[in-house]
Amino acid sequence: MGIKNKWFKLKNSPITDVIKHKHRFVVMDTDTFKEKLSFQLSGVNLFVAVGATIIVLILLTTVLIAFTPMREWIPGYTDNRAVEQTYANAKRIDSLQTQLENQEWLIATMQALMRGELPSEATADDSAATTTLRQQAAEYRRSMEDSILRAEVEREDNRYQVKDASSNLSDSKPTITHLFFTPLKGDVLTGYSNSHPGVDIGGDGSRAVCAAYSGTVISANFTAEAGQVLTVQHPGNVVSVYRNCSSLLKRQGDVVRAGEPVAYVGSGSRKELGHYLHFELWVGGTAVNPEEYISF
Repeated sequence: MGIKNKWFKLKNSPITDVIKHKHRFVVMDTDTFKEKLSFQLSGVNLFVAVGATIIVLILLTTVLIAFTPMREWIPGYTDNRAVEQTYANAKRIDSLQTQLENQEWLIATMQALMRGELPSEATADDSAATTTLRQQAAEYRRSMEDSILRAEVEREDNRYQVKDASSNLSDSKPTITHLFFTPLKGDVLTGYSNSHPGVDIGGDGSRAVCAAYSGTVISANFTAEAGQVLTVQHPGNVVSVYRNCSSLLKRQGDVVRAGEPVAYVGSGSRKELGHYLHFELWVGGTAVNPEEYISF
């Protein structure tokens, strides 16, 4: 009897009445009381309609986020294009770093050659990557020298050999027949010495530096201690070096003529000198005093 009473009460409860019984909703004109719109609705229909609406909205939202760019607004979601761009940038940086290391090793090797020293080779302690880098740089150096100096190497043997200290020619003055062009007119602030293989010439920062003689640019680079540096190979195994430049007008491999502007005066590590050009002259791998050949 208890179960039947509970079922009877539930069956006749107001909630059951709302769910099972239909209700008519009418929209009327307040002036004429004319019926404009009417429809019947029960609790079950209302529940189904609301549930279906919620499901449709969830499906539409899912599709909108999954297949449109709006998914990128979700925190933590990774854009495929950004990932591809990041990977490409990483490859470019790695390639540029390798190229920079090759250039630095090439410059160090050429500077050693101009000082009359033998370039250092890879040691047993070097890693495989460093050894490969040095081999590539050495091959590049030999290829560039061969293309620029082939004609002169055929006429002169052992051009870059270090001179023997016991040789009778070690104390002789190098012979130069060139008529040099003054690279920069100005006062000589620091003269040539064994510890200072060149001269420092004072000049305005807006003045151009000119090539001392016709030749080919074999190095054009930047160093922290000497700023922009330009090195030119001239006929007769003569090399001129222009340091402390603010900017360069020529690149590696360019052919220059005597008196042609190649750079602008800058300020070097010796700030007390202001703007100046450090100029060096090398003959057969030996530094000479530029004031003996050029009037500044």
